[in-house]
Amino acid sequence: MNSNGRNKAKVIPLFPHPKSPRPEDPVAHRNRIGATFYLHEGRTKSGRPRYFMAKTIGEGALAKVPEGFEICESINGVVSVRRMNDARATVPPDDIALVQSVIERCSHLHYYLARAVDSAIVIYEPNPPPKQLEEMVFEYGTGHLPADAIAEYMAHAKYAPIMKFEPQGGEYVVRRMTFRGHGGWSYPMNSGKLATLARQMIPSIGTDKFFELA
Repeated sequence: MNSNGRNKAKVIPLFPHPKSPRPEDPVAHRNRIGATFYLHEGRTKSGRPRYFMAKTIGEGALAKVPEGFEICESINGVVSVRRMNDARATVPPDDIALVQSVIERCSHLHYYLARAVDSAIVIYEPNPPPKQLEEMVFEYGTGHLPADAIAEYMAHAKYAPIMKFEPQGGEYVVRRMTFRGHGGWSYPMNSGKLATLARQMIPSIGTDKFFELA
C-alpha cells in the first residue's frame, strides 16, 4: 500500500525479453604441454564440413565430436581432428608396453617414449636429451640441472623418431634413424621376436654403439 492508501500496480511488460539459451561448452582437449584446444566446424570451398582445433573459442565451436571422427595429439603436442580408422590401430598395446618397459630399464633413456605409428612401434628421442641438457647448463653452482628443472623442460621438449619396430611375418624387424645425407630410416637391421630385439637394440640408443648398428 502506498502513501495514498492504494495498492501500487505491478507493471508487467507486454513483450518480455526471452532468456537466452546457455550455449553448451565446446569440446576441449589439453595437450601434454598444457595448452587447451577447442573443437570447431568450418567449411571448405566446396561447402563440405571441416573440423579443426583452435586455442580460442570462436564461431563454429562444437559441443560434441562428430560421429566417425576423433581428436588426436601428436608426440609434440599438435592437436587435430581425424577420421576414425580401425585399421590404424594394428599395434597390440602389450607390444607397446613391452618396448616402453625396456626403455624405462635403461637409466640413460629417461624421457624417451614409445608410440604406435600406423603398424609400427616408434621410439622417440627428446631434443636435447636430458643428459645433454644437463651438460649444457653452467649457471647452477652444483654444475648440473636440478631434476625438477629438467622435468619442467622436458614437458615442453620436442621429440624426434630414433628407432622403430615393424611387424613382418609374425615377427618384427628393427630400423634406426640415419643422419647421413638426407637421413631417414635405415634398411632392416635385424628381425625376430619383439622382446629379443628390444633387449638387444634399445640400450644402444643414445650411445656410440647406436651408430655401429648394422
